[in-house]
Amino acid sequence: MLKQLCWLFLFTCGCAHAASVWQVSKAGNTVYIGGTLHILSPEDFPLPNAYGTAYNQADKLVFETDIAGLNSPRFQQDSRDKLTYGDGTQLKDVLSKETYQTLKAHLAARQIDITAMANYTPALISITLSITELRLMGLTSQGVDEFYYFKAMTDGKELDWFESPQQQLAFIAALGGEDEDEMIRYALDDVKQLPQALGELKKYWQSGDMESLYRSQGKSFHDDFPEIYQQLLIQRNENWLPAIENMLTTAQIEFVLVGTMHLSGPDSVLDRLRNKGYQITQVK
Repeated sequence: MLKQLCWLFLFTCGCAHAASVWQVSKAGNTVYIGGTLHILSPEDFPLPNAYGTAYNQADKLVFETDIAGLNSPRFQQDSRDKLTYGDGTQLKDVLSKETYQTLKAHLAARQIDITAMANYTPALISITLSITELRLMGLTSQGVDEFYYFKAMTDGKELDWFESPQQQLAFIAALGGEDEDEMIRYALDDVKQLPQALGELKKYWQSGDMESLYRSQGKSFHDDFPEIYQQLLIQRNENWLPAIENMLTTAQIEFVLVGTMHLSGPDSVLDRLRNKGYQITQVK
């Protein structure tokens, strides 16, 4: 479970339709950017052809983080240290009584005893809720990013990433700030809507329809949980942009793979690049 901590920031045919892959160009230099889902079902493979097209053209693949590093013993230990309470604090001490009881009922309906998570932080609870629900829905396979990470390793392509596993862990631990109740309420609301939302998410991911994806998922996220939206998407998009622009100053071709939500909406990576004058073409 802990190796999937960084996959919170969350679809299937091999047809020749448009997909969530774009070619970004300027002055003869090219970067491909693909949207990922971080966990899939076996039926989601093979992936749309556009991913293979970008992969074959790329000299280097760039991910959100070092996926292999998520499996290291050090990361596992750091995850336990940062995402569980070690000073005697318990989850019930940091949540309101109402939120705690709502969470308890939700877990009980899935045959999970909340006392088994007594020392979990709200960030780890949120991740656990999402991963549990996705597995119940049959999403048990590697995602787009993990698939291409290990394929690139096998093929001898160069690998890079925007954030170290330790940076992502620190980011996850800080999610929600001081409002632990908001964090849990968001997670419970997200899980409740997951079956319908996942169907829409996969549909728009397959077609590369980022406008509809934002209307369906992103706008309500932005409006209802602005602080988490800022931390999870906007802040990280801003952090990644200079590195992507730097890639576009060299002849090397990169294939950047990040969560699909980073590519939708007015604050997306794609819109920021488009506003800076880069040419963006959807790959089919």
